[in-house]
Amino acid sequence: MRILSIITFSLLFGLVGCTQPVLKKIGVKEAQTLLGSNSGNLQIVDLRTPGEIAATGALPGAEFIDFTAPSFQGKVKQLDKKRPVLLYCASGGRSAEAAEMLHQQKFMMVYEMSPGMNGWLVAGQQTSKLK
Repeated sequence: MRILSIITFSLLFGLVGCTQPVLKKIGVKEAQTLLGSNSGNLQIVDLRTPGEIAATGALPGAEFIDFTAPSFQGKVKQLDKKRPVLLYCASGGRSAEAAEMLHQQKFMMVYEMSPGMNGWLVAGQQTSKLK
């Protein structure tokens, strides 16, 4: 009977644990791996201003949601909470704040790339230029 209780508890705990939102801070190498394995399910969000994006380019496939714009909250609400989200900004400050916000809003998987685009460029990674 005790073994059955332990198994039941383990299964129940496992199911609850799988449905909890996850927030993970990742570096450039982990972001590269995540982007390389992306099958179109990952939502990539660039939180920088249009001027910052124009100056350096962006990660391929990124959606632009300016963290400083009044429309930020409304645009975030259009993201799918069940799909993973990769957030980044210039150096990690805005993305850390936005990641916490999404985590609190129960987005299931939030990745925050720190040190942001600056770290991406220092690591010699390529960006997509805007057309």
